Amino acid sequence: MNLPQPPASSLVNPLPLDPQQRRLFQEQGYLKLPGLLTSAAIESLRQLVEQQLRPTQASAGEGFNRLTHRLDQDGILRQLQGQPALAQVLTYLTDSRLILCEAQGFELDQGRSGFAWHYDSLNFRYIRPQDPAFSLWLPLQPVRPKAQGGGMAWVPLSLCSALGNFQFSRMLAQQLAQGESITELSELLRQTYASPGPLTERFERQRIEEAFEPGDALLFSKYLWHRSSPLLAGELPRRQAVTLRLVAAQARLDPLLQDGETRTTGGLGMGQERGALKPRSYGSRFVDIQAGDLLSRSAHCGPLL
Repeated sequence: MNLPQPPASSLVNPLPLDPQQRRLFQEQGYLKLPGLLTSAAIESLRQLVEQQLRPTQASAGEGFNRLTHRLDQDGILRQLQGQPALAQVLTYLTDSRLILCEAQGFELDQGRSGFAWHYDSLNFRYIRPQDPAFSLWLPLQPVRPKAQGGGMAWVPLSLCSALGNFQFSRMLAQQLAQGESITELSELLRQTYASPGPLTERFERQRIEEAFEPGDALLFSKYLWHRSSPLLAGELPRRQAVTLRLVAAQARLDPLLQDGETRTTGGLGMGQERGALKPRSYGSRFVDIQAGDLLSRSAHCGPLL
């Protein structure tokens, strides 16, 4: 992999990736990218999330204390979009040009658990189950799994993939659109994928957690099962992160799946009824293309990396 020379104002460090890392990413569904962002980029992202994170209504000890589902893509995020080193790393690992769809911010304070085991059903509900999509997780403070936690745990795709859950979602969304009952299959899915539930212990035994420094990143597939790690008592009062949502340029619009997952706030493929999602989704902007069209054909598509 040929590396560009970073300019003095660079926000992204060129990384010396090789074919074995690309193969591992495609087989396992994740790859840690040490030192991807410079200290200047991390400081700018910290300023961004401080300005835009909002308190949540989660009960004490649950979820995140502050988050935002849509960070403003001006400023530092727009600058990152123009960094050749970022596009080169992502394109090399995914074998595709990527659309930067959304950026989200999260904050855990001590005692908060974040999200339980899940896959990215909600973030990528507007594309077909088979369309590749990825998340780039950027922790803004150190993550020490064996000391204070506060990071992420995940299960490699080689052990369990959520592709089938996306397919179940599409099947159930079709039935809902036709006015058919989905109660029987939804109950089976709910019993299987409840958290805690039958798979929780297995996920915990197979989970991977890694330490991160500010500037490190984790790139992972939309099919990767993952959860937050609670932030325990310790030196760090809170842990913030930014996540970039990335969709392959060949992805196509699937309004049916989007509608089904929006009705359940991303729970359809796990048999969970979480109530309808009220905020408009990223996928709602594609009013100028039809079902099955390439997202990249829309004038409302995000920047292409």
